Amino acid sequence: MKLFFFFLILASLESSAQTLCQRIEGGISNYLEDSTSRINFKNHGGLLNGGVCWWHSRLQRSSAYLVEFEPKMSIPTSEEAIKILKKIKAMKSVVVIPGFEDFNSFTNFFSKEVQQFLEAWQREDGFLNQQWLRGISGRSELSSDDMIARMDILYAQFQNSPTPVWIMAQIKGVSSHAFLILDMKTVANGYALRLIDSNHPLDTRLLNYERGQKFLKHVKENYSFVPYFGFKKDSLNLQMVIRKYCYLTKILSDD
Repeated sequence: MKLFFFFLILASLESSAQTLCQRIEGGISNYLEDSTSRINFKNHGGLLNGGVCWWHSRLQRSSAYLVEFEPKMSIPTSEEAIKILKKIKAMKSVVVIPGFEDFNSFTNFFSKEVQQFLEAWQREDGFLNQQWLRGISGRSELSSDDMIARMDILYAQFQNSPTPVWIMAQIKGVSSHAFLILDMKTVANGYALRLIDSNHPLDTRLLNYERGQKFLKHVKENYSFVPYFGFKKDSLNLQMVIRKYCYLTKILSDD
């Protein structure tokens, strides 16, 4: 009987991992182009009602790498949903979400819990880890030459990093925002970017930079910003987890 359950667990692991590892092979940015992979609600709430965009984007990226779905299982309780979110935040293991087919439906059903979780994460980073310093350390406008250099650096970082890439958008004053770069390409006189913006979580936003600009600005937004690369450690942790997971699964399936 014990041997039966061992093979049952092994079969479940292999089936789950095949789906997740195939997602990785196909490209996380490709996966995130589908709105069903996205957090269902937009950035809101947070300290002084200033939003939780940094953590919304971090959760979005981590979920794309770590989450597997088992829709035939029972829907988790509110407490269990919080535990799932904490595991995604920890970035130490693959996480199974039972009762749902995708991250959009999970975050829609547990929108209250997800928002409370994001606000708690914000408080933890802000007060304990002093991440608020990051939000006031950049410049919102550069000289045209410095902006060219910044965009060239960002492109090099994008080319050498697993996607999506998290960036802080430094806005005038003490404000900042965050985006996930799904794609960044060179064009005739600059760069073309495809982004996930937590203020428009189900859309993929297009943003163009032309040499000579002193900042980036989306045509439909009233703010401009300078981009700064950030939370590289998150990306390294995610890569470490998924490499181990997919490698282990391959070893088990080969045996």
